[in-house]
Amino acid sequence: MAGLFRVGVVVVSAWLANTPLAYSSNQELNCVIHPEVVITITAPVGGLLETVQVDRGDLVKEGQVLATLDTRVERATGAVQYAQAELSNRLLADLELQRTAAEVALRTIRSPVNGVVVERFMHPGEFPKQEKILKLAQIDPLRVEVYAPVSMLGKIAVGRTAFVKPEPPMTGEYAAKVTVVDRVVDAASGTFGVRLELPNHDLKLPAGLKCSVRFGKAKDESVGRADHDERPSR
Repeated sequence: MAGLFRVGVVVVSAWLANTPLAYSSNQELNCVIHPEVVITITAPVGGLLETVQVDRGDLVKEGQVLATLDTRVERATGAVQYAQAELSNRLLADLELQRTAAEVALRTIRSPVNGVVVERFMHPGEFPKQEKILKLAQIDPLRVEVYAPVSMLGKIAVGRTAFVKPEPPMTGEYAAKVTVVDRVVDAASGTFGVRLELPNHDLKLPAGLKCSVRFGKAKDESVGRADHDERPSR
């Protein structure tokens, strides 16, 4: 009888060891805070780099001029062709003027996002030919990557609120929204990926921090400090 009891204990223990732990709404998972996107800025056309107006660490706005290429040749060529066209056909002259303006605009490199300059690769006087000039990171919103245990599969849905706690020296919790839940589980680790969108309107939180996240209720009023109602003017 005692032998049968010991066998039963071994079987139950083995079953428990291979059974995923029950999901807790306050279970904290490890995560990493990333920029929403990282963009490499290159020149769309060849030419002498005339100015680079930003440097590493600078905040930039969408549409802001980052760098310019020398446009003297394009302007001079356009002026000659405009003058020649104007003598024969006014409409052709106007089209030539538009073409010149488009050529010059291609040599003015603007930021495609609101963000921060991560790295500067080139300086005025260099001749970029599709080489990298700058690297930008969009840090509002931030992208949080989480790997959840398979026991939580089906319990996290897109649109759900989560609470992100960055590593020190940052403090507080910040409300984020689930935007992606992977439909494929990694068999080796027994986890699946979850992506969160974390508002960062005042740019208080830097990207690259480790963090923890939970999917329960807010613990205190410090939740959501990074998510203000008013955006700074852009």
